Amino acid sequence: MSEHLDTGEISIQSACNLILFSGLAADESVFSPQKLAFPQLIVPSWPVPESTDTLDSYCKRLAHDLRPYGRCVIGGASFGGIVALHVAQYLDPIAVLLIGSVRNPAELPRYARMARPLRHFIRLIPVSVLKVFMLPLASQFGRRIAPHLSGLARQFRRADPRVFKWSIRQLLEWQTAPHVNCPILQIHGARDSVIPRQSSELDAIVANGGHVISMTHPDEVNEFIRNALKRFLDAQDGPIIPDSDRT
Repeated sequence: MSEHLDTGEISIQSACNLILFSGLAADESVFSPQKLAFPQLIVPSWPVPESTDTLDSYCKRLAHDLRPYGRCVIGGASFGGIVALHVAQYLDPIAVLLIGSVRNPAELPRYARMARPLRHFIRLIPVSVLKVFMLPLASQFGRRIAPHLSGLARQFRRADPRVFKWSIRQLLEWQTAPHVNCPILQIHGARDSVIPRQSSELDAIVANGGHVISMTHPDEVNEFIRNALKRFLDAQDGPIIPDSDRT
């Protein structure tokens, strides 16, 4: 369904800086529909983590790289939402948007919490072999028969094995939610089997939505983002100015 926007809506969508992190080692293609709707959207690539990186040290470095964009709305899908929460500690964002993600470790699915003892064996995951097995599901045929799972398969096939393994370990080791001094808004698919919805603080639920709702239900996700930008842009006293332009 195409979106028909008036001049005011277009102004809202382009006036506020917006940064979204993709899912587990995925790339910016997961936000392709949002790139069309929000021309100012930035989807950072995943730097290869250093051998000693923790989730916080990694996110602190990401925040440093993003600081020139000034105050902004940040967010992410799945693991990218967790990263956004940790980046928010160092970036002072206007708000954090969680798309099919969680606010704290207690909202992780039970299978993820039970798998924590296995984190030491993550280095043994044969990522290259698994990518081959994912090919049928990531194909056009896979999109038709299982669109939700097909989106995950396409993300996985594009993942950097180093980033993927590191991210899995950080997810399994995640024990404490960061303290964030800004509003957190959350949208979730009603049929998300990867991270089943558990939070009572959801701001929007996508009917029949799975885990990759940014791609399978772009209208609903774009409306969620648009409403958030309008809400927080209206609350600003003036324009959002990048740090590099401040005197």
